[in-house]
Amino acid sequence: MMQKDEKITVVLMVMALLVIIIAYFGFIAGGSAPSEYSDRSNVGDRVILHGQVVDKSGTLTGDHLILTIDSEKSIVKVFISRNNGAAAVNKAVNVADTVEITGILDEYEGEKEIVVERPGDVRVLQ
Repeated sequence: MMQKDEKITVVLMVMALLVIIIAYFGFIAGGSAPSEYSDRSNVGDRVILHGQVVDKSGTLTGDHLILTIDSEKSIVKVFISRNNGAAAVNKAVNVADTVEITGILDEYEGEKEIVVERPGDVRVLQ
């Protein structure tokens, strides 16, 4: 039989474990829902962008894909590496398509760009 102090210790340990689990799933594992891209978005933010494809080009090396998106607010570059589905996105997306893109905001040569993590993060909207 456990003493009163031992019972309190076990309850406190269980509560601490539950707090850690809630914090992990709420803030680390899945709590980073994308926010709408804006000029105030920061590098490292997970963002979502809606707009029209105005240019589509491959990089000179590496078989990566760069989309130029005209959102209502600005022109934004989107980078898709060959390892993250550049070929699949290249086949699925055309200039003048309206798209929804989810990715991580980064900076390349002093300009912000969205880096796509998988082909499913680029959706053509009808």
